[in-house]
Amino acid sequence: MSDVKLFRVTEFAESVFQSPLAHRTAIHPFWVMLLVAVWVATAGHWPLWLTLIGQARSGAAAWSFLAVLLAKLTLSVLLLLGLTCWRWTAKPAIALLLLWAALGACVMALNRAAGEAVALSPQALFQFMVSLANWKRLLQLPCLLTLLLVWLVPTVLIWRGRLRRIPSPERFGINAVLLTASYGLLVSAGSLFSHSVPSPMDPLAVLQGFESGL
Repeated sequence: MSDVKLFRVTEFAESVFQSPLAHRTAIHPFWVMLLVAVWVATAGHWPLWLTLIGQARSGAAAWSFLAVLLAKLTLSVLLLLGLTCWRWTAKPAIALLLLWAALGACVMALNRAAGEAVALSPQALFQFMVSLANWKRLLQLPCLLTLLLVWLVPTVLIWRGRLRRIPSPERFGINAVLLTASYGLLVSAGSLFSHSVPSPMDPLAVLQGFESGL
């Protein structure tokens, strides 16, 4: 009986050959990465979006700017996920990315409440986090809600969810296609809209371009 129990909890017993129903109902990793990318680009930047939408003028130019910026942010996150999400690293990498996005949203929310520039570069976020005095500011209610909704809730859902087990060669192919497509679209969007929408890796330029160009 112990041998049978041990067999049932092994990875082979949960594979496609032993558990086809579990395999069919599991979520494909690509859809998880796509949902995470959209979530980080939207909820993970909610103070920035509130600021930009509040400053947007009525007209197609403003909303085109926001749509292209959203696409660039999503593609940038997809590019990062394609590099880090493999069979054993997918869930930890997503959890860390969601935490980093939630912390960034917290800092942007604090800046927005203080009337400071909302846009935040990765370097500025790192400088904020290395100062222990700043951690007390994260105990404010907007920051706690952001950490709960942007990081904790989706992380728990993904961690408890079942990802489809993809063979290594197929997984490599999927990530290679994802990296190539994300990078290609990101470069294309950058070349077509660089005059109006700066790279999302430079958020200060995004705000300046939005305020001066629209």
